[in-house]
Amino acid sequence: MTNTVLAALAALALAPQSGAWRTSLPAGVEVAEQGSRVTIRNAARVGADLWREGSRALSGTYTVRATLRKLGGRQHEGYGLIFGGSNLGTDSARYSYVMIRGDGGVLVKKRDGAATPVVRDWTTAAAVHPDDAQNRAENVLEVVVGPGEVAVRVNGAEVARVPAAGLFTSGVVGLRVSHQMQVAVEGLEAAGR
Repeated sequence: MTNTVLAALAALALAPQSGAWRTSLPAGVEVAEQGSRVTIRNAARVGADLWREGSRALSGTYTVRATLRKLGGRQHEGYGLIFGGSNLGTDSARYSYVMIRGDGGVLVKKRDGAATPVVRDWTTAAAVHPDDAQNRAENVLEVVVGPGEVAVRVNGAEVARVPAAGLFTSGVVGLRVSHQMQVAVEGLEAAGR
């Protein structure tokens, strides 16, 4: 994989957004682009958040989805979608996130500065494609934010539903990739009001 500037993520389809992609880590995250596919390699010792600079904040009812291909990393490390983000890249960052991992687990969590309370702990879901022998998997992850609840779908099947009141739902969207992982993302999109 070649090192590139994080701005290479700008080709990722997340309309109607503009600006370069940013990361919460100053070093350790590599990004490569091949056609419509963006590959993120997080070699750091902590998880990385990625978001588009200047993104339009979403609120109300909306859906975020992407095809996530795990290309390498340990089975118990997660990767997924951020939503409801504000102050990203700062010590006062606030956002909600959904992650999946190689054993079929799904996690719903939020960050409020340094605090990261669990909203729904890791739970195995049959809809999540687990890692193969090479620690690779492909899943379509979708977060549907409604006025009272947030639904999580993997490969078209609902795997979690939690009260929206327990999450940050108004803000920008992005990606979360745990440490020592490589993930390819295609078709990241956010649609709604």
